[in-house]
Formats: sequence, C-alpha cells, structure tokens
Amino acid sequence: MKRACFLILALSFVVLTLQTPLVQAQDKGAALLEERCSGCHPRSLAESKQKTPKQWQATVSRMIHRGARLTDEEKKVLVDYLSETYRP
Repeated sequence: MKRACFLILALSFVVLTLQTPLVQAQDKGAALLEERCSGCHPRSLAESKQKTPKQWQATVSRMIHRGARLTDEEKKVLVDYLSETYRP
C-alpha cells in the first residue's frame, strides 16, 4: 500500500512538473497580448480570429513593423500563444 501511494505521489509530481513550463508560457503569452497589443486593439479582436501559426507569425510581424514593441523571444512566445489559443 505504501509503495502504491508513493508511486501515485511520484507520478503526480512528474505530471505537474511537466505541465508547469507550458502553463507559464501560456500565462506569459496572455500577458504579452494584454500588455503589448491592447493599447491599440481590444482583446476581442484576437479572440475573434482563427489563424495558423504561419498566419499569426505574419500578423505579429506586421504589428511590429507598425510599432509594436516585442523582443524576438517575446514575439515567439506571443506567436506560440496565439497559435495554440486561437487556431482554426
């Protein structure tokens, strides 16, 4: 019985540990969308779109060209978030 409880506890820890970076990336992407995009666009604009990763890449690149301030790393996080959250 102790062994089974230990195994369940260990597996739970592994699952939670693996999910944490994904959740953090999603939180960071959502924060970037709110902080960097909502100054010009309502959040509902992104929520109403369904685009492929390539299309989100083009959209974010276009917004950077128009003045959005994102580092390369932030751009990747935002595109990943948008691609995963608002996909066709």
